[in-house]
Amino acid sequence: MEALPAAEVATEEGGALLSLPAECARLLGPDHTVAIGAAHNHAWALYLLGRFEEADEEIRRVAEAYVRRFGPEYPIVLAARQLSARTRAALGHPDAAVELMTEVVARRERALGPGHPFTVAGRRLLDDLASGNWRPPGA
Repeated sequence: MEALPAAEVATEEGGALLSLPAECARLLGPDHTVAIGAAHNHAWALYLLGRFEEADEEIRRVAEAYVRRFGPEYPIVLAARQLSARTRAALGHPDAAVELMTEVVARRERALGPGHPFTVAGRRLLDDLASGNWRPPGA
């Protein structure tokens, strides 16, 4: 798997990456795991492109769908909430981002342990958000 630079996300295969979630939802249904995952990736692409409001709306819907499907402690739920914290901060809501990341880190510590790479990465993001050292893409 290869992560595309933000500039290539919008142009890859004529924008197919940005239209994939709608196609997955149409073919599989909006609550299908693949459709939710495609929407999660879509939110990440929007975030990388600096389309923070759209990314925020999308990732909030994704997080809610994941919670319904898997429960609040599931790792992919926490990954979606971490992206939600990033979008909240990018939109000028650092306190909301810190609050959300504090919850994400606490849940990861309970579920995965304090030394797990996801916990460590979440704690690093939380520290950057809390200290004001975090910057969104393109800043």
